Amino acid sequence: MKRIALPFLTLSDDSVLLSDWTIGEPDQPRFPLAETLEDWDYEKNLEIGVEVTVDLDRAALDLSLDATSLKLAAVLVVGTGAGSLPRVTHHACIRILDLENTCVRLETTLAGHTLSSQLYFEIRILLHGPITSGNQLSPRFKGAKLWQTDLRVLIEDGGGSRFPIELTSFTDSFQGMPEQNAPWYVQWDPSNFHADFGGNVRLYVNADIEEVAQRFADGDQLLLQAIVADVMTQMITTALDQENEDDFLASFEEGSIGQQTRVWIETAFKGQNYQSISVLRRSYPGRFHASILAAAELGDEE
Repeated sequence: MKRIALPFLTLSDDSVLLSDWTIGEPDQPRFPLAETLEDWDYEKNLEIGVEVTVDLDRAALDLSLDATSLKLAAVLVVGTGAGSLPRVTHHACIRILDLENTCVRLETTLAGHTLSSQLYFEIRILLHGPITSGNQLSPRFKGAKLWQTDLRVLIEDGGGSRFPIELTSFTDSFQGMPEQNAPWYVQWDPSNFHADFGGNVRLYVNADIEEVAQRFADGDQLLLQAIVADVMTQMITTALDQENEDDFLASFEEGSIGQQTRVWIETAFKGQNYQSISVLRRSYPGRFHASILAAAELGDEE
């Protein structure tokens, strides 16, 4: 926790006590948070929480400050995304600690569609006051970081890019819309390749078409291959339509729509640059689409 020496006194680990982290769906029982979040559903929100208790008398000694006027801020920072640094973070909850309130609960609701790869939770204890007392080594600025700890939770399989597939009645969901009679429909935002693939790409299969619904339920490999190829084609062609397409997908983060599209392009068109792929698309559209369809082959499950 203390990798660097700060120019002011900080809290000792003995001054701060954390309860076990808990997690659960809204209005449902909470369970201890494990290292891996199993059976995760993008469509469901999650509530997480932890109790933070600070021994104010000990903390005052640590900081050489008066316990009666000492106020601390406990902050919960939440992040998500692959890699050692979360791609998205935000301050989810802040609570004030003092002699009258030495235990607080930090909690927040996580929107399922925004999560990707792993969850990152950080608790920070900051100085809230006083800022004009103590000795030369006491912290003097509001917001000075006095203590921190973090926790990482793997989402299911590590967040490998996937998307939720829902079998639904298109008559109910898309009545009067062009997609009502389509066998499937892919919903995504082509203007936001930075978005998390898992939380922002959704596939609907039409339950009103009995043969399609049954083949989907049976895990028919050819049907699934065609569906995946359709998703790949939409994203690859959109990427190829961008200006400076050679550089367009170069910097997208792991787990994003852009990164997954780049992987698909490299898989379907091995060794080819974007210019040659664009020429293939214009001059030999059959070969272009067949290459994507072949790359979408799922293989037999063992």
